[in-house]
Amino acid sequence: MSFFDSLLKTIVPPKQIVHIDGAGDFDLQIVGESHYQDELEKITGGKTEDGHRMEVEAMLIHDDDNPYDNKAIKVCIEGSLVGHLSQELAREFRNRMDEAGYPGMSAVCNALIVGGWYRGGGDEGHFGVRLDLPIYQLF
Repeated sequence: MSFFDSLLKTIVPPKQIVHIDGAGDFDLQIVGESHYQDELEKITGGKTEDGHRMEVEAMLIHDDDNPYDNKAIKVCIEGSLVGHLSQELAREFRNRMDEAGYPGMSAVCNALIVGGWYRGGGDEGHFGVRLDLPIYQLF
């Protein structure tokens, strides 16, 4: 059992996780990563001269207690919060999960961490996260 598997079992019971396979496009950008650069740096092992294109698994979790939006969906990688779905996509995601018979359940999908380069002299790139989540073709 991997560290991620054991972590998932402590956060969300396995029967409540929906695995969503995308087409490998990674074209859904999350929001708020600028607030979680330290977490992304730890996950990737730090900034490099060429930056990163690291494929990982992301967990999408209902964030009903979010003080800014009680319909938010948080995005976690390796147990760390790294951002959220946009407000519009969070609502669409919740609707699609409800329609598919998975109300309130968390989901796992592939994700790509990009950016994170440092070349000196002020040439530095922040980390971003893209999901392989076909939001309009979920189920």
